[in-house]
Amino acid sequence: MIDAAEQKLTLHATVQEIPPDPRGDYALGRDELIVEDVDYDQALEAARRRVPEGWRIISLRVERELVPGS
Repeated sequence: MIDAAEQKLTLHATVQEIPPDPRGDYALGRDELIVEDVDYDQALEAARRRVPEGWRIISLRVERELVPGS
């Protein structure tokens, strides 16, 4: 088993404007937030804090990378 301290986690959160109404005849802004941490829960919370007002997270992607031991 790999210790969490030996991993680097990169969380990619795709965010999108919340639609003002359900008509759907408009373009919504979309962006990606990138957070690096060693813990998924901490990375997700950091991403949530960075979501602008009136926007929401629509997808998450996680990359894990082993960090060489010191």
